[in-house]
Amino acid sequence: MTPPDISPASTACPTEIDALLRRSYQQALCELNPPELLRVALPVLCHATPELLAAPGYFVAVRDNHLVGVAGWSHQTPFGRPGVEGLGHMRHVAVCPAHRRQGIGRALFEQIVADGGRVGVKAFVCLSTRPAVAFYTAMGFATQGDVDLQLGPGVYFPAVQMRWAA
Repeated sequence: MTPPDISPASTACPTEIDALLRRSYQQALCELNPPELLRVALPVLCHATPELLAAPGYFVAVRDNHLVGVAGWSHQTPFGRPGVEGLGHMRHVAVCPAHRRQGIGRALFEQIVADGGRVGVKAFVCLSTRPAVAFYTAMGFATQGDVDLQLGPGVYFPAVQMRWAA
């Protein structure tokens, strides 16, 4: 299998990225979460903000001219708060379900670590969905505990805080 081409997300269509996020998250999350929670959560989880897509640390993976993965990092927290020096926040890591377990997530992760390392990032944190914990663990992340991610008034989504250090 040929490795994916990794490039900045600014070269991709935001609608195509949101569609990939929706396919990836919907398939991964449907078994562990009730449909009523997913109806509210997926529109929030499956939308990468224009600021994130334009950031230099957000990447797309393309194979045979098809978008097969997205992932990125930011200094800023996912909630818009200022970051801490040397710490990056993994953001919206997703691989098209038909292309999972083909090294695309790992290639994106390695790109993120290299990109962050160039500007002094020594550790990364993420809020992982429960199904993604195995992926992050395979990348060397350690779990730090369960959290309830507030997606809106009275809407909480189960997640796992994780940390990786060089």
